[in-house]
Amino acid sequence: MKQRFLKLSALCIAASAVLFTSCNGDAPKTEAASSFSLDSVKTAIATSNKIFGDCFAKGDSTTFVSCYTSDACINPSNMPRMCGPQAISAFFNGGYKMGIRHIAITTEELIGGKEAVAEIGKYELHDSAGKALDKGKFIVVWKEENGKWKMHRDVWNSDLPLPAAEPAKK
Repeated sequence: MKQRFLKLSALCIAASAVLFTSCNGDAPKTEAASSFSLDSVKTAIATSNKIFGDCFAKGDSTTFVSCYTSDACINPSNMPRMCGPQAISAFFNGGYKMGIRHIAITTEELIGGKEAVAEIGKYELHDSAGKALDKGKFIVVWKEENGKWKMHRDVWNSDLPLPAAEPAKK
């Protein structure tokens, strides 16, 4: 019985050695992952946010949509989820018709890694005269697509109170 236990223990030790050795084969992936720089992603996001905001001043829905991944979804306040370039373009056109001409985006926090980065921040919307239209907060999940960091999931909501309900008609 003792010999059987020793053989079993030796087998377990050998199997463990194989497992640990094979895990060391993942080391290059870890080294590659360490080349990820949240600071460089932060710079890319700041650049994209500037372009994103400028699109309303120019009425440029094509560039606006290009800030999103090809399978992106937006989650606007008080509206259903909208996915894909056509839906995002339609949303842009609706906002432009409402008079939005400037978006100020402030990033407050950035967390994540190579697979995805979450941006948490606040926004302000203005018309062409600089009048404030809305302000609120957002969370955007960014993913790298074709070598560029793009918005993949975008959700925001207003800090402004809802308009008062109209009294019921009698």
